[in-house]
Amino acid sequence: MPHAARWVGSPSIKGRTESMRMALLTFSLLGLQFTWGIEMTYCTPYLLQLGLTKSRTSLVWIAGPLSGLIIQPLIGVIADRSRSKWGRRRPFMIAGSFVVTLCLIVLGWTTEIVNMFVTDAEKASRVTIALAVLSIYAVDFAINVVQACARSLIVDTLPIPSQQTGSAWATRMSAVGQLIGYVIGSIDTVSVFGTSFGDTQFKQMTVIAALALLVAVTVTSYSVKERVLITARDSDGKAGAFQVLSQLLKTTMDLPPRIQAICWAQFWAWIGWFPFLFYSTTWVGETYFRYEVPKDATRPADMLGEVGRVGSLSLVVFSSITFLSSVLLPFCVQPPDSKRPRFTPRPPPGLAAFLSKITKVRPNLQTTWLISHIVFAATMIFAPLARSRAFATFLVAVCGIPWAVSCWAPFAFMGVEINRLAMNPAQASRLSGVTMITSTSIRSNAYNDDLNGTDSEMDVLRLNHHDPDGDSDAEDGFSNIPSTGELAGIYLGVLNVYTTLPQFVGTFISWIVFSILEPGSTKRDDSASDSTFLDLDKNTPNAISICLFIGAVSALAAVEATRRLRFVL
Repeated sequence: MPHAARWVGSPSIKGRTESMRMALLTFSLLGLQFTWGIEMTYCTPYLLQLGLTKSRTSLVWIAGPLSGLIIQPLIGVIADRSRSKWGRRRPFMIAGSFVVTLCLIVLGWTTEIVNMFVTDAEKASRVTIALAVLSIYAVDFAINVVQACARSLIVDTLPIPSQQTGSAWATRMSAVGQLIGYVIGSIDTVSVFGTSFGDTQFKQMTVIAALALLVAVTVTSYSVKERVLITARDSDGKAGAFQVLSQLLKTTMDLPPRIQAICWAQFWAWIGWFPFLFYSTTWVGETYFRYEVPKDATRPADMLGEVGRVGSLSLVVFSSITFLSSVLLPFCVQPPDSKRPRFTPRPPPGLAAFLSKITKVRPNLQTTWLISHIVFAATMIFAPLARSRAFATFLVAVCGIPWAVSCWAPFAFMGVEINRLAMNPAQASRLSGVTMITSTSIRSNAYNDDLNGTDSEMDVLRLNHHDPDGDSDAEDGFSNIPSTGELAGIYLGVLNVYTTLPQFVGTFISWIVFSILEPGSTKRDDSASDSTFLDLDKNTPNAISICLFIGAVSALAAVEATRRLRFVL
């Protein structure tokens, strides 16, 4: 007979108010998104400055989907089975953030590190590019560990009625992280901070990103208490590589219908989002220098920093709109569990009157997600027509609305579905081999004696949700309302597979477009300046714009996939 998973303790979050608890639970995503923003803003022009062609640079960004495809599902399975007394997610988050910090420092000082060991100029140039690419891969792999566990922590900690609120708060924190990153990136940090921790903008931004991630992960890890896994389901105490991979493959190939439908909608949406996220900053900066700045104009010495600042200004607006959308839209959208309206978030008093009118006709989350795809497609279809920084900035800014929904809707849907599986033992066991526990206690070794003491009563977390109205006396507001996401890590890892696979498609499309339209745009000899990658003919098509246009077409496929979601039971 299969053995059930056994737990001790209940999840809890520090904080006196619900808003404070939600903020602390999702605070790690602020530092995470800040770091992602720095990578997406500066690394493309950085690689171009080092001498890589656009087509090869597009292949470098296969690091993102490759790391997500491998790391997130794998770390999800491993973390799901972790029996650390500190919890299943936080140890991985902390370890991953330290690895990211180290790799960011190496990335910022790549040239200096290479020059310490290589004296030949031509060889040093090749080694510098190789080390920079390797560092980007390492950052992406490590940051996916942090991201996978941070997202799973939300599902683990919150009950079904709070899943949409948790996802909305995650989006808000991500938007704040983006906003802070782009605001800092839009100013000349060297003139502000001097050269004490880097003589270029890129170096200083890598240091700031590393510190931001460490602080954010530390705050969440300190504020959240996880339930502790004592014995994994169907486990003999060992979780070998074959067992982990077998479970991962089995889950991926036999997804519940609703989760499968959510994943396909995410797949088509991300073919469109990938070029936008990785190239929008470079696109805005390139549009400005390509169409508005005369070719004979004097260019700044730190061209990389200047392109990053120009692009960051547009993304400041984008992040501001994303943040406002993530704050306001949840009040205007029905939660996935619409039968329980008492869990709808309470708006600020100043907005209550206005929002109360909207809530009478508010759409559900599925319709909102569908509309967001339409807005993104209708916006990016105009990308090839951008001939000024103002118009490019406008298009990027409008995308802040659908991006807020895209960061929130799929995770809210997944959180609900993962917890509903645990509330349906027959379906869950058939699909994933999960065995449910409904008893309140078992006899085992005392956890207070580090799991090695004499027999005593040990609490086992109920895997069926309690009614929050019935357990309102908990000090933290959540400890008596346990989540049931035993397999949150693996299912969110599978969702990430459907997020990363389209990035391979997007990378391949970008490589083809760049190879055809700008095959030698960044080839230069040793005497060329670092701004050569911007010496492009304004009469030729902008390759990045074409990639964004193709992404808009893909978003239309996401519209149909999301529409079909309502018919899947």
